[in-house]
Formats: sequence, C-alpha cells, structure tokens
Amino acid sequence: MILSKGKLSLLSGILLWSATLLGQGYRIEVEIQGLSNDSLILGEYFTSRMIPKDTIVLNQKGKGVFEGTEALSGGLYLIYIDPGHYFDLLLGDDQELYISAHKDNLAGSVTFRGSDDNRIFQEYKNYLQLKRGELEQLQSSLGSNSTAADTLTVADQQKLINSEMEAYMDKIGAEHAGLFVSDFIGATREPFPPQSMLTGDRKHDDSLRFFYYREHYFDHFDPFDVRLLHTPLYEGKIKNFISRAVAQHPDSLIVSVDFLLQGSSGDEELYRYMLITLFNHFAESKFIGMDGVYFHIAEYYYIPDATWSSPEFLSKLKENLDKNKPTLIGQTAPNLIMRQVPEEHFGMAAQDTAIKKDPHIGHDFLIHDIKAKYTLLYFWETDCGHCQTSTPALHQVYSRLKDKDVEVISVHVINSVEGKEKWIDFVNEHQLFGWINCWSPYSNEFRNLYNLQSYPQLFVLDQDKKIVAKRVTPEQAESIINNLMNIESKNNS
Repeated sequence: MILSKGKLSLLSGILLWSATLLGQGYRIEVEIQGLSNDSLILGEYFTSRMIPKDTIVLNQKGKGVFEGTEALSGGLYLIYIDPGHYFDLLLGDDQELYISAHKDNLAGSVTFRGSDDNRIFQEYKNYLQLKRGELEQLQSSLGSNSTAADTLTVADQQKLINSEMEAYMDKIGAEHAGLFVSDFIGATREPFPPQSMLTGDRKHDDSLRFFYYREHYFDHFDPFDVRLLHTPLYEGKIKNFISRAVAQHPDSLIVSVDFLLQGSSGDEELYRYMLITLFNHFAESKFIGMDGVYFHIAEYYYIPDATWSSPEFLSKLKENLDKNKPTLIGQTAPNLIMRQVPEEHFGMAAQDTAIKKDPHIGHDFLIHDIKAKYTLLYFWETDCGHCQTSTPALHQVYSRLKDKDVEVISVHVINSVEGKEKWIDFVNEHQLFGWINCWSPYSNEFRNLYNLQSYPQLFVLDQDKKIVAKRVTPEQAESIINNLMNIESKNNS
C-alpha cells in the first residue's frame, strides 16, 4: 500500500508523539558488586522523609533496573539496601542513567554514566570532603600552647578555604546553570555579607547582616522549584526564612506569607505543602500577635483552598476566625458601654451592705471616649487565682505609667450582686484606685466581642483605640508602651 503525503505526515506525527511519551519515563540501571539476588529500594525524599518509589531484586550478578513510564519528580533520591548501606543521587531532567558501586564501599565507589547532574554532584561532594578535612586539620593544629597569633593565622587560613569553597560553588552555578545540581548546591548556601561591608561596629554589623540576609536569601534558592521540595533541605530553608529573615511583626510576616503562598500556587503539591507548613507554624507560635498571621492564612488561603481538610474542621476554623477577627492586632478595639463606679463608693460600700449590693451606682461611658496616649483595657475577676496576682501588679505598672498619659480601664467581669461585693472588697483591700474601675451590670456582650475565654486578659490600645498588643502580662504591657514611646521620641528628634 502506498501512503499519500498527508497520511505519511500524520503517521510521522503519531510516531514522534509516541516516542516523546516513551521518553518521559525513567530508567535507572544499577550494578552493585558484592550483592546477589538482594532487594534494592529507590527512595524519594519529601522534605526530611524518605518515601519508597520503586523496588527491584538484583540478579545473581548484582544487576537490576528501576524503570517506569512516567518521569519521577526531580529531587534527591536514595538507593537503599539496608540501614548501613545506601547512597544518594540527584534526579533532574536526566532520568536514564547507569550506576555502578561496590557493596563494601558504596559512597566511595559509586560512579554514574548518563547523568551530568550526578557526575558533578559526586565531584562536588569529593571536593567538599577534602576541604572539610583541611578545616578540621587546621582546627586540630591549635593546641594548649597556641598563641593569639597562631589562632589568628589559623582563622585567616580557614577564611581562605571557605572562600575557595564559595568560589567552587560559584563556578558550578555559572558553568552548569541549566542543571538541577546547580540549583541543589545553590540551595545549600547561606547569604553572608562580604567582609568588606563589615565595619567592626557590632551593633551596626548585626543590623547589616540581618538586612543582607533578608535581601539575598533567595539569591541561590528558588522556593518555588518543586524539585527542592523533594530534598531534606527545603523545609529548613522555608522555616529559616520565616524565623530569621523576616522581622517578627505580623505585618512583615503577612507580606512574606503571601509571597510564599502565591508563588507556590502554580504547583498543587508545593502549594499544599506550603499552606500546611505555614498554617501549622503560626498555629503553634507563642509570640504576641502571631494569631493575626495565622488567621490571615486561614481566611485567605486555608478555608477556601484546603479541600483535603474535613468540613467539620473548616467550619470550626471559620467560627474561630469570626470570633477572633475583631480583636486581632491592628484592629480598632470594639467599643463598649461600661459603668464606672466612683472611688468614694468603694469606701462607703465597705461600711454599708446595702450600698455594696446596689448595681445602679456609677455612670455609663464608652471606652472609645477615654482620651489617652495609650489605654490598658483589662478584664478580670476576683475568683480567678491569676487575677489576684496580676491585678495588683498591673496597678503598680499603672503607677509608673500614669504620668506618661497612660490610662487603665479595669473591667470586673462578674455582673452579679455577689460578684460586685467581692469586687468592692478586693479593690478596697489592695487600694486599686486612680484608674477606671468599671463593670457591665446588665450585659455580658463584652465577653463575645473580645472572645474572652479565660482571665485575666490585658489589651494595649493606642490613642486611636487600635490594638497594639493583647493577652500580655502587666510587665510586658509596660515594656511595650515604653518601647513604643522611645521609638516615637527617636523619630521625632
């Protein structure tokens, strides 16, 4: 049968398409001398965990082939025999290769054919081992009789070796920019400012190091390269960035979180990992204000995108978000109507039981109407053991801050007659006067507005009644206010 030109072109296209599909798989031929009929595992890293991807049984000559019709995810892999016998390899675009090694010296004897990534990686590891040996030898040369001059000489030699190692990595990056090995080695590097930038002023240099570290963190590390997710170094790099390269302030962290989540959204696996990792990181954080970052992730990413989570969990998360959102740092504190009880009433109530029980004494006010540079909004109750210690401590803090235009709104949360009696007695006993003593005799709405689940709860508000800190101790509140005032004073000078 004679094919027409059109049919011939169509057939050629089909054959080319089929060849392309066949070329998308992997084939890793292995020969391990000293093994016979043994099982071998090809393991894939997912961050720090190793996941078996393929298993073979070597023949009597120690030969076998890992192969599949779909390409493996790029990354760092293991050829694993048993806990004492394994070695690693890189998989980038080259997924058809030959590996040879001897069982008795796997790492030292392994060779690769058909993989530039692994040839260069092996050379790099050998070079690194050589240089580390030189560094250790220099360090061991310093004995008990070494002089300061000896120490300085060794330090200079160590700096020289470190510079040689950096230059070697630069060379790999320049000559092999298209290979995964270049990206992998780059991701192992840490950004340090050149010595010429340092002045010898420790405070200045520490600040310079931080800004340099932040600005150059991603020079050699691409956080959106999914192949790096399949290496043990990825998780540490992401967590180091969040913990060390970003100012630990909610606004700065939210910007960085958005950068990481939006940048990783193009790959489903990477995005899911990034979302879960950041969500859990800020859920577990004990630092002030980190709940704002946590709920930002929940609102804009986790609730709409985490389809793997159960509807029950997402529903509870949304409910928790709705409860906490009004009192996140940076938000204007919900306004409240409270009843302030005048100081003279406390003295009179100590002598008259009927007056002590009267809930109508005092005048109502809105907390937003209190004019002060900073306001400490404090919720407490006399039956709370922590409150019994914290409340007098806060009063001492107030005595040191009141001349700096700081006011305290002290809210006793029990609105029963019995609660008022206990409140009167506690205030009189500890002489908690000078600040605003108030309560809400007819409503508990403030508990919902401020999501008050336990006591005491202390909020620091600025002059516009925006929340600058919450759930802090009296001492922490004092430190925060003093620091903010010092910063403002420096900025105005």
